[in-house]
Amino acid sequence: MTSRTAIVQLARLLGRQEFYQRLSLAEGVEPPVLDEERLAALRSLVDERLGLLAEALAVEAVANDDVIDAASAKVYLEDRLAFFGELLTEKQRGTVRQGFGRLVARWG
Repeated sequence: MTSRTAIVQLARLLGRQEFYQRLSLAEGVEPPVLDEERLAALRSLVDERLGLLAEALAVEAVANDDVIDAASAKVYLEDRLAFFGELLTEKQRGTVRQGFGRLVARWG
């Protein structure tokens, strides 16, 4: 089961206001788990914002002291994708990997 922390972090990356609206939650409510209906709503939101998610994760990678090149950025990304667990589908992970890869390809 995915942790509450993963849910909160994904909400931050996707946009909190849209997250709360889409999942029919009161602003600031941080659910410890998502039922099937809310998980489906979250995945729908992720589908709509895959480019934004890839960009946000690239920004995080830039800010991380352990990321020094494209190879370490990709390791960082895989750690983050694993952290989100069941919140993302494998197809979504693949799309994020592609977008992220394009963004960090110039890092050498």
